[in-house]
Amino acid sequence: MNRIRTAVVGIGGRGSYMARAVAARQDVELVALCDRLVRKAQHVAGEIGGDVPVFEHFEDLLAAVDCDAVMVTTSDAHHAEIVVPALASGKFVFCEKPLETTCEKCRRIVEADRKAGGRTFVGFNLRYAPTYVKVRDLIDHGQIGDVLTVQADEFYNGGRTYFRRWNRLRSEGGGLWITKASHDFDLLAWFAGTPAREVYATAAKTYYAPRSDAARRCRDCPLEASCPDRAPREPTVLQRLTEEAGGSPYDLCLFNADSDTFDHGIATVAFDAAVFATYTCNVVAGFSDRRIRVSGTKGAIDGKLSGGSIVLRRRDPSAVQEIPLGADTSSGHGGADTNVLDGFFGFVRGENEPKCRPAEAMTAVVLGLAATRAGDEHRVVPIEEIAPSAS
Repeated sequence: MNRIRTAVVGIGGRGSYMARAVAARQDVELVALCDRLVRKAQHVAGEIGGDVPVFEHFEDLLAAVDCDAVMVTTSDAHHAEIVVPALASGKFVFCEKPLETTCEKCRRIVEADRKAGGRTFVGFNLRYAPTYVKVRDLIDHGQIGDVLTVQADEFYNGGRTYFRRWNRLRSEGGGLWITKASHDFDLLAWFAGTPAREVYATAAKTYYAPRSDAARRCRDCPLEASCPDRAPREPTVLQRLTEEAGGSPYDLCLFNADSDTFDHGIATVAFDAAVFATYTCNVVAGFSDRRIRVSGTKGAIDGKLSGGSIVLRRRDPSAVQEIPLGADTSSGHGGADTNVLDGFFGFVRGENEPKCRPAEAMTAVVLGLAATRAGDEHRVVPIEEIAPSAS
């Protein structure tokens, strides 16, 4: 195949990164950018150079541009409206995680992918991170026996910015159990290797709760000079363009912006075969890392996204082994971002299969919806209640 002609739809932080990464590849040609705020697409196209055409409406892009692949990096609640027509037009599709924010829209994508012959690659990039690739490899080769428990946690310093971005609203991202935790719910299911039965979760927004002594925007706030959670004094170009187009101010107060999600929470998932998993999400802590422990009948694995090795602890006879990853984990998402793009374009060329297809990617959304309901209603939520066909 010649260079893969690729369009990127949704030019926010992730989309602009993808556009630049695509433009830098020798095996891919960036042929179009699209965003409903077309000035954002124009700005990124100008930075990249090469007269990349830009579009406000995706249907216009499809009508005007001959492309092989479409990368969908819109906000989470708008994936289906791009993925479904892209598949119907015969394109290969990269869909950023999560698949969508509701079961109904997930099913639309799953069905469209089935009709298209399986052309969708879901961007769960942590499946391509060296740490988690090695964990899965050890599980698959029986190094810890049958899986019993999975413990995952994420502390994300950058997560504080969710409370001034679209991720703060369930209407756009489904809440943090979906827009953020879908990464980790996907890992829990991937490592458990068996269907989920029920979810319990508890979560709260206590640190980023409203403050009467703070303003709605940092620029208007008497606390701005001393506040460690203030926005940068100068917006990025994309932030400025969003605000000028009537979007949210770039410097919304993390405490007083309207939001309907949480800043810390814990979820517990019971899978079949008596496999149990927990996930902690914390966006208040002043550091960032993901950690994982998978324990089985013969041993346990410990790792973290930022580490250069993982530890395998065996039971009988007892032994501890440190296993170097032999890969760079310092770049985006623990070294995953480059790998996931290689995986997608290899899929388009017919060289490999995706590590996650839409039907499997829906699992993380179902778990996120169950966790959201469990936290809202303070009860255990059966998977059957959220998605009967998924049980």
